[in-house]
Amino acid sequence: MIKTSEQMKSLVEDFIKITNINYEDQTEKIREKSKIIEWQFHVGANVIVSKNANREDRIHINVNMRFPPQDSKLLVMKNQAFSKAVMEISDICTICGVGHQWMKEGENIMGLAIFSHVDEQVLDRISFHNAWDNVARVSGHIQKILRSNFSGFSAQNSTPEETIDKSMYG
Repeated sequence: MIKTSEQMKSLVEDFIKITNINYEDQTEKIREKSKIIEWQFHVGANVIVSKNANREDRIHINVNMRFPPQDSKLLVMKNQAFSKAVMEISDICTICGVGHQWMKEGENIMGLAIFSHVDEQVLDRISFHNAWDNVARVSGHIQKILRSNFSGFSAQNSTPEETIDKSMYG
């Protein structure tokens, strides 16, 4: 059965509430900045669940990893450790069936987004939490990959305002 955007939002909010994790409905804030996103929740430290206006058939689950300036200096293609990490990250994302996108500001890499989606026709608690768990698991693996390739790498979490300002979808 086809679900409306508001039905999906209500279901997703109920699925988030089950976890007892703090979340914020950022819909009004994000609408002020972008018409691309219909609604968005910021869950925990760095999870974004959103519905894009140009996709009626799915919701997105996204983890944004922001890198502090001292870490960003290491993330250049000339660095052999970074090239190795890029290959390992691509491999784990392919195996686990999630997408990833390096976030840049000019030529500098500022972060990495890990994302998946749930089609509206199969949007139920189990499919939602399976997608969320998969994205979270891959994000954890990626942090381990980055830390193992770069000694002292920190991979700090985003603040809610940074997430709103630099959402990969808006």
